[in-house]
Amino acid sequence: MRAAVALATLTLVAAHVSSAAFTLKIPDVPVTDQHGRTLNFYSDLVKGRTVAINFMFTTCTTICPQLTMAMRRIQQQLGDRVGRDVWLVSVSVDPTTDVPERLQRFAAKFDVGPAWTFVTGRKTDIERLLAALGNGGGSAGDHATTILIGNDPAGCWTRSSGLAPTATNLKLIVDTATARTCSR
Repeated sequence: MRAAVALATLTLVAAHVSSAAFTLKIPDVPVTDQHGRTLNFYSDLVKGRTVAINFMFTTCTTICPQLTMAMRRIQQQLGDRVGRDVWLVSVSVDPTTDVPERLQRFAAKFDVGPAWTFVTGRKTDIERLLAALGNGGGSAGDHATTILIGNDPAGCWTRSSGLAPTATNLKLIVDTATARTCSR
């Protein structure tokens, strides 16, 4: 019985982890970070980097705190590689509510460290960004629970469940970060 439960759990996690690589065209829309700085999403946060991107909103009381804790565990496990080899980005799917001050309070609740940027922006820019990142449409509560992992220099992108075990996502991030080319 224990083996059957373990197999079912592994099957469920495997169904949520994508090892298939793909390319993305990310718009360089203006965004505002949790400190109120205006940035261009692609050129300031993604270009030339390996990134792990998740989607959240500050008034969420269900999945967003869990996803943010998962990203926090990844940040802790990566240690000093965050900001050197990998950068973390959380994109608000509710830009009307999630002004920089709210993002900063939300980030502080999870004790996020440097090289983890929370962004918001004009609704039309965020909608365009979310659509390009595969999270378009629907309401804030319908956002993806995935972590989008990309190595921009290698042109390699993949997705994983934000609820997969930390070790699974960590391996995928490290493997993506060290890829010189992307096998498709």
